[in-house]
This record gives sequence, C-alpha cells and structure tokens, in this order.
Amino acid sequence: MPIKNRAFFTDVEFFPDYNFQLIGECAGKKLLLIGRTKAYGDPIVATSQTDKPSHEDLYASDLYELMKISQEQIKVTGLS
Repeated sequence: MPIKNRAFFTDVEFFPDYNFQLIGECAGKKLLLIGRTKAYGDPIVATSQTDKPSHEDLYASDLYELMKISQEQIKVTGLS
C-alpha cells in the first residue's frame, strides 16, 4: 500500500489503491479520496502528482482538517 502514514489512521477503512477516486485538486495536485473513517464516514484524502498514485508515496489526511489548515486552494468537485 502506498500510504506512508497509514498506521496513524487506525479508525479508517482505506480503499484498495485501484479504487482511489479523483475528487478535486489541491495546490495543483490531484486530490484523491483514499478512504473513510469507520465511525462517521468522513473522507480521508491524499494528493498525487501523477496518473499512477499506486507508484507514489501518499500521505493520508482528513479532508476537513486539510481544508482548515491548508494555505493552498482546495477545489473539491466530485465527493459523494
């Protein structure tokens, strides 16, 4: 699994890498939905620079936390 900080997210159900969903953009990078929290289904995301995120080192973030602390523009276009 390409998610480097996965151990910090014990309450998250991560998707298999072939099920990551492109949901927008953050700082010019692809914003991927990579999982959801088990309790409330909150989105867990990562950014990717290529079309093959399974070949990159990804770092999981809670989408809402990312939106609160990011200095970069975040555009979410496809979250369901």
